[in-house]
Amino acid sequence: MSQSFSPPDTPKFRQLWQNQEGLCAICSKMMPMSRADVAHSTLWKKWRPTFDHIIPRAHEGSDDITNLRLAHAICNKRRGTGKG
Repeated sequence: MSQSFSPPDTPKFRQLWQNQEGLCAICSKMMPMSRADVAHSTLWKKWRPTFDHIIPRAHEGSDDITNLRLAHAICNKRRGTGKG
C-alpha cells in the first residue's frame, strides 16, 4: 500500500508539529513535512511523521492530544508498545 504524500492535515497534527518544531519526539531529528522533502518513497515510508501514543493504546492509552506526540514512522515502530 502506498503512503500518503503528506501527513494528515488535522488540528491535532498541526498543533503537535508546531509544539515539537517539526522534530521527532523520540530521536529529536527533523521530520520531513512531505514526500517531496525526501529523495525516495522508501525514505518517506521510514521517516514520515506519525502519531505516537505516549501510553500505547495496548496499555489503555487514549487518542487525546495530551497522550500523543509526533515521531518518525521508523522510531515509532522501533519503540513498539513499550511505555515512555
